[in-house]
Amino acid sequence: MDTSALLALLYPDDAHNERASRLLGEAVADGSVVVTGTVETELAADPTFETRADLDAFLSDTGIQTVTPASETRFLAGEQFCTYIDRRGSELQCPACGYETTHDCLECDREIRSRQRLAADFTIGAHAEREADRLLTFDAGVYETYFDVEIQTVGE
Repeated sequence: MDTSALLALLYPDDAHNERASRLLGEAVADGSVVVTGTVETELAADPTFETRADLDAFLSDTGIQTVTPASETRFLAGEQFCTYIDRRGSELQCPACGYETTHDCLECDREIRSRQRLAADFTIGAHAEREADRLLTFDAGVYETYFDVEIQTVGE
């Protein structure tokens, strides 16, 4: 699971809470649900978790286990991150479909540069491709572009 999908679970008023909860339930019914340490780190940054015990309780209550990706998986993540850097250019990419476009600032007319994805995103994607059977996320576009993995989009 990607961090974005888990964050939807934390907030009952989130528009995607119900779908995220349903997809998590289906994943648990199909087998174990795992996240990388990267996802656990990103979750720890959310103000919901005031202590390590709070985060551990959430992971335990949801049946989520934290795993370390294999060396080959981490290497794939690095390779795909390099591919992304080489391809990135100055286009903005839609996280849902992968469409790329450019925009100029309405105030100063300078080109708005793309947000750089983090290497952590590629660790999550490589782990899903090599060591899981699907990925629950909001960011289908980037994962479908770089990884051969079944995507279940929380934001649909």
